[in-house]
Amino acid sequence: MKFVRNKWGFLAINFVVLLLYFLIFSPAYSLLHFIDLLFYLCFFYLFIGLILWIIKGGFFDAITYSFRRVSNRIGKNKDYMEDIDDFEEKPLPSQMFKRNVVRFFLFQGISLLAGMAVLLVVYYMA
Repeated sequence: MKFVRNKWGFLAINFVVLLLYFLIFSPAYSLLHFIDLLFYLCFFYLFIGLILWIIKGGFFDAITYSFRRVSNRIGKNKDYMEDIDDFEEKPLPSQMFKRNVVRFFLFQGISLLAGMAVLLVVYYMA
């Protein structure tokens, strides 16, 4: 991802935006509400990261290839001037993005999860 050069800086920006959102929209200023907001952001990053990890691992490649092949074979509006194996030249889902994107989302999610775990320990110790 070209717009994110420093993953630690982006993590700090996440915490600052989360803190501002907490200060503006929170119904009560408590640590529990902040942990809840942190969970929502952490869940978003982990969910996207895990979905991208599954896609990048090639789980959907065979399914996509099969659907393209069947679609090419039984297509009614076939252009006979076009090469019949055109579907083989299209990139598979695992080739659509780089591994750095997956690492970015997983790093952000795991880092926010660690921060949330620390805050949960502080909350339950007090």
